Amino acid sequence: MTSVFVDSRWVGGAKAAAAWLMSGWTPSRAPVVGERRQEAERPAIERIRNLIGWRRSQNLVGRRYGQRGLRVGPAGSPEPGLTTLEAHDGRRLVGTLSVRMDGPDGLAADASFPEELLALRAKGRRLCEFTRFAMDMENSSKHALASLFHLAHLVAHHIKQADLLVMEVHPRHAPFYRRMLGARRLQVGQNETVQAPSVLLCLDLKFGQEQIRKFGGRPELAEEVRSLYPYFHAPSEEPALIERLRAEA
Repeated sequence: MTSVFVDSRWVGGAKAAAAWLMSGWTPSRAPVVGERRQEAERPAIERIRNLIGWRRSQNLVGRRYGQRGLRVGPAGSPEPGLTTLEAHDGRRLVGTLSVRMDGPDGLAADASFPEELLALRAKGRRLCEFTRFAMDMENSSKHALASLFHLAHLVAHHIKQADLLVMEVHPRHAPFYRRMLGARRLQVGQNETVQAPSVLLCLDLKFGQEQIRKFGGRPELAEEVRSLYPYFHAPSEEPALIERLRAEA
């Protein structure tokens, strides 16, 4: 299905889509486990600035989703205004995530929830979504996932001035985002592309910033807080990260 994480179409019918969705991320099976790696390790996060980097990241997207019966729609070059991040462990690419800002062409979630997004825009909310997300499950860690989300947050909230993240996910996956990021459910609907149910979630980026200030850089609190925020960078690191992201634009 077209979701917050990937602009795509399924290979096969609705049964294949449902099978993949039902076997995907759940609260008891996090997107990135990486328990065999040392949690203290943090990957290098870079902003893609050229076509070579874009194609490298999209090869990972295509490979990971292809393994789940999902074919990513072809994109020979990034769309204008799309910010793509990569996570590297040495020379190994372990993850990628793109940030899309709202604009004349709207967001991927508009296809399933046009009225809800129009209502948010009417309230003056500046929307964004994360898309084309993929992780190398065997070689990544919670720090890799958290770093990608943290820098995407910095791009969306601090650089692009968005204040609300919207996400379209399968109902089975919604509890993970609600617990790990504090996302809130707005509406339940149907994704007509794959004839599967979907949930529209939102995350107030100001709330996210508050969680980073409280828990960022404190992984020892992860079990107590039970969210992804303790694996984020420490708040004191944010100015340097924002400066680097701006320089890489």
